[in-house]
Amino acid sequence: MTKKTPSLISSEFFEPAKASEQVAPKETALEIVARLEKSLVGRNPANQQSPRPPTRVQIPLWSEDHRPVLHDLVRSALFTCGQRDARMDLKAKPIYALEHIKITYTGEELRQRDYDVYLQILHLSRGATVDNRQEWVEFEARSLIKMLGWTQNSRSLVELRETIRRLTACALEVTRSRTKSSVPVVYGGPLLLKYAGAQEGGFDEVTFWKVQINSEVAAQLKPGDYTRIDWQIRTKLSPLEKWLHAFYSTNQHPYPMKVETIHKLCGSRMAEIKFFRRAIKAALDRLTEVGFLSSWQLDDTDKVKVVRSQMLTIQDRESNNDVRT
Repeated sequence: MTKKTPSLISSEFFEPAKASEQVAPKETALEIVARLEKSLVGRNPANQQSPRPPTRVQIPLWSEDHRPVLHDLVRSALFTCGQRDARMDLKAKPIYALEHIKITYTGEELRQRDYDVYLQILHLSRGATVDNRQEWVEFEARSLIKMLGWTQNSRSLVELRETIRRLTACALEVTRSRTKSSVPVVYGGPLLLKYAGAQEGGFDEVTFWKVQINSEVAAQLKPGDYTRIDWQIRTKLSPLEKWLHAFYSTNQHPYPMKVETIHKLCGSRMAEIKFFRRAIKAALDRLTEVGFLSSWQLDDTDKVKVVRSQMLTIQDRESNNDVRT
């Protein structure tokens, strides 16, 4: 008689399980993933919401004779009064600004002629409703050059192309606090998102452009945060005069400000303050000549005091903030 070898496995595994003891079937990998995702959604109510649609921005309207200057940008050295010196290549560079504004900038140095192009592109967008999927702003290169008051030649076509490239390749971050206790507003990115063009003649002679503005920056054009400036006056001015015109436009009764402070705010690269003092005197004379200023003076403490002569509309009065030294 053969002796049975004891089984190494308990006999209960060979017996049918009772109904109450039935083992649940194993989950597949796909079922496990689905269960975990469902569990996570249940824990985070925000995930149950549909994706938020892009924020749509209504760009304000203004007259043909005006352009909108954003206070944060013109109360700083973001667009310098440089003209002849080689442009600096900046990387996360803190930009000098009034105390309630902080700006960092990456890209090729921006100047007043770059700002002219940006203002003109904004002008073509006035009244439009845009978002990150916005339609292109389209324009003829020669028409824009004419509106800018530039000379109609190949050199201007090349400069326009270089400017559009700069406005797209840059990156700025702006933080603004109205008061020490208020929640800061932060925004940034390039001034133009992207561009395309059609060319004729020389390689750099693009004659038709379409560009997309950064709606996050354009969204800051709100009452109290921007001012409409006289475009006809701006086109007659030098770079330093343009900076002063935009800066003083943002307040009907500007506070006196030291020459040294203005030297930093406008991004002047004059090494000696005495030469800049001479330049600012000439610029203030010019602003008086064109009717923007009623008068100006330089006091014994080296502070510039100006008196505006332009009358403001109700909207402009509401949109102007105090400029602090």
